[in-house]
Order: sequence, then structure tokens, then C-alpha cells
Amino acid sequence: YLHPENNTICVKLPTTHKKARKRQAAEVAYYRKLYKNKVDLAYIADYLGPCLTSLGSGHLYQYIKDNDGQTSKTLNHYLANHPQKTEALITHLAKLGGYLLENHILIGDLHGNNIVFQHLSDNLTKLIIVDGIGDRVIFTAPNFFKSVKKRKIIRRWNRFIRRLQADHPSLSL
Repeated sequence: YLHPENNTICVKLPTTHKKARKRQAAEVAYYRKLYKNKVDLAYIADYLGPCLTSLGSGHLYQYIKDNDGQTSKTLNHYLANHPQKTEALITHLAKLGGYLLENHILIGDLHGNNIVFQHLSDNLTKLIIVDGIGDRVIFTAPNFFKSVKKRKIIRRWNRFIRRLQADHPSLSL
């Protein structure tokens, strides 16, 4: 939901589903870890903290908008509706994959609807991950080893790219 008093913030409300609530708690914990380690969050929507709403407790996140004030649209939207932007998107995908690897950031739910294509100006654009941050496995101890974490990031990224290609056959990555 868009915050009622600040249109640069969105409010995520967890569902009553127990698994979804656990994922939200894990995402918040992962953000705290990223902040503690001073990880560059240039390509990830910022977590701003917990909040109370009329619908219960929620969490505040940066709301990603384009320079014209409109909500940034998803990667899937652009791949499906704007084939002229495919080359730029491929370049941005390569940057995003390198960024995740360089900063050792795990994404538990990597797909084209959790990534938006933000237009900062006529000549400046970037992809931003807006959801699914963190690891969605129970046993996270192996993530303390950089080589294991690196392989996991690469494996998930490659799976994501294969799914994108299956969903958008004209895309050659």
C-alpha cells in the first residue's frame, strides 16, 4: 500500500498466512544484517522500519517512482510491452547480477515482478529489486562461507535468467 501521508513510502502488511509472516520476519532480519555490514543498497528498495496501521502491524519500504512521479513498472512489464528497451534491460540485468555477486546479496524470490525499471532521467535508468530480499532456507549456516554464498547467488541468478527467457522467448540473454 502507498503510505497515506508520504508518497515515497509503501507499507507492506503481512497476510495472516503463517509462512508469509515468517518470510517477512526473515526479510527484515536480512536487511538488518545488510545494514550492519554496510552493504551498498543502490539496487534494492530500502527498508525503513516497522509501523502500526489500522490493519495491524506492517513494514515501511522505499516506494520506487520514475522522475515523472509515476510508479516504476516491473521488469516483466517492460519485457512484455516495450521490446525496444530489451537491449537496455539486458545491460541492466548484467549490472544487477554483478551487483548482487559483488555485494554478496541473496535474493530468495527473484523474478521479473519483484524488479522494477526506474527512470531517473531521460538518460539514466536502473533496475531495483523491491521484494524477496534474503535467503528462504531454514539452514543458513553455509552462507557464512563466501564461496558457498557466491555459488548460491550464481545458481539463483542463472535460474532467474532461464525463467525470464522461458517467459519471454524473444529475449536472448
